[in-house]
This record gives sequence, C-alpha cells and structure tokens, in this order.
Amino acid sequence: MGQAQRSRTRDSISVISGSSSRSRTGNSAQRRRGGGGERVRQRSKNSGGLENLELWEISRQPGSSRMMRLADQEQVRYGQRRACANLRTQRRGEDNPRPISSARRRKARKRRLNLYRLSVFFVIGVCLILIYQTTGAVYRMMHDTKEGKGRGIVEVVSEKIEENRIQPPPITVDYLEPNDFSRPGTELKKIKSVFVHYTANPGTSAAQNRSYFANLAETKERSASAHFIIGYEGELIQCIPLEEQAYAVATRNEDSVSIECCYLDEDGMFTQETYDTLIHTLAWLKQEYHLSADDILRHYDCGGKKCPLYYVEHEDAWEKLLADVERYKPEKTEEAE
Repeated sequence: MGQAQRSRTRDSISVISGSSSRSRTGNSAQRRRGGGGERVRQRSKNSGGLENLELWEISRQPGSSRMMRLADQEQVRYGQRRACANLRTQRRGEDNPRPISSARRRKARKRRLNLYRLSVFFVIGVCLILIYQTTGAVYRMMHDTKEGKGRGIVEVVSEKIEENRIQPPPITVDYLEPNDFSRPGTELKKIKSVFVHYTANPGTSAAQNRSYFANLAETKERSASAHFIIGYEGELIQCIPLEEQAYAVATRNEDSVSIECCYLDEDGMFTQETYDTLIHTLAWLKQEYHLSADDILRHYDCGGKKCPLYYVEHEDAWEKLLADVERYKPEKTEEAE
C-alpha cells in the first residue's frame, strides 16, 4: 500500500523550466485527469521567462498528492519591489549625502559647545571679580593709615581670637622663697587636673595664709602650700609658679595645680567674691591647659579628705560650680566694644 502511494507521488511531479514544461513520467493521461497540469502550464506561461527561480508547491486536490516545482510570481514581484526600494534609497543618499537627522545632531552639539563656553567665561569672570575685591580689601586693611584703622590684617585676626579667649583674673604674684617645706622647686612637667581646697581657718585672709606657707620654712612643722590663694574678698595671690610643684595633694603633686580658698563661716561656704574669682580662675586654667570639667576636682576626690568642706557635704553645690565653669564667658571691656 505504501509503495503504491509513493509511486503515485513520483508520477505527479512535473518540472517547469523557462516557458515550457516537460513530464518526468510518461503518465500524461493521469496528469490531465487530475487537472493539475493545466494549472502548472498556466503558471509556466505567467512566469515571465524566469529560468533559474524554482519553488515547490504541493497540490492538495482530493484523492491526489502531487508535488510540482514552479516559479512563484508573487515572490518575484516582492523581490522586484525590494530592489526598487533599495535603488531609491541609494539615489536619495547620493542626492543628499548628509541626512536631516545628522544635521540636527550637529546643530545640537554646536549649541551645547557654545553653552559650555559661555559657562566657562562666566565662571572665570566671577572668579576674577572676587579676586579683585578680596585683594583690594586686604590691601586697604594692611595699608589704611586713617585714624583708628592703621592696623594690619594679622593684628585684626589676633584681636578677634583674643576676644574669645579667657584672660586670667587680676593676680598678685608673691612667690614663696624656695624651701623644703612649701616650695621645693620640683619641676611640674604636665598639668592634668586642678584641685580646689579650703584653708580650714575661717576668717583668715589670703595674705595671712600665704604667710603661713612661708613660715613653714622656719617652723618645719609640716609640708604644705598651693599655687593660688583666693581671699574672701575675691583677691588672688599666686605663691608658686605654674612650672613648679606645690605641696597640696600628696599623690598628685606631680601633675596638678592647687587653689586654696578662704571663707568666713564654719560650714566652709565661699563668699560670692571668692566664688566668682574661683570660677574665673578655673575657666582660665581649663582653657590654658586644654582640660575639661572632669579634670576639676576636690581634694576630697583624691584621698577622701573633707576639703573643701561645704562642697563635699553639698554635692549639688559642687555640680553647680562645675556647670558655672563650663558656662563662663569673658566679659567684654569698653575698649573691645
């Protein structure tokens, strides 16, 4: 059954070449009965003499399975249309070698370049104006000889810095004579803390307590001293240079500064004048030696001695003292204003 079907399929194939058709099989009667031959010949006549274009077509008539090779006229026309389109495109390119889109891109690029140049010129101009104005201001500041304006730029900048610095309070310098009991002369290489003390002698002045330290060289009863003594009227006496150690806190003399404070009442509370001078002195030392509020200590904090008495028994008063040191600002003089 399959062999007979394949035989019929081979018999239904015809070849078209040029304008004539020849039968590969000798069975012309079957080709005429199937009606396929007429269509093949008709397509052969309409092929327009295309000798080299060969395509396959399958005839799908009922009861017939034919395969023929023929020239497809529609595909030939499609190829001709594409060739004409390509030819027109080539001619358009020859007539206009620079398409419109390319010209637009060139114009846009040129506009961007001009905008960039204008921006550069604008920035350069602004910089030159700023340089000119700055140079003129510096020149006038350095060479202005008018009254009250004859200061140079370095002096002006230094003055601005000094306005924000805390100046030391008024100090009466009255150093002790070197001795083994109050001024040993040992070098103080670094300052890490500032200790606050009280004199433990109510009603005594700063000068009296300074004399007490000086007399220790004669009495030799004990070793004691401090760098500063603040009186109950706010006066400040310096007994030992800040480059030397004092006999104040046994375990911390090598890296600390000590301040003795006078008082009037038995509870050890400082007068307002003593308090104000102490705050100013602590703020100044804190600035000079780059310390913090944590570096300001009571004698009590190193050894447990109740000194200064009032600020050991009243922790809130001590915390307020430290806060006042942090908030301290230098007072502006009339000349600075």
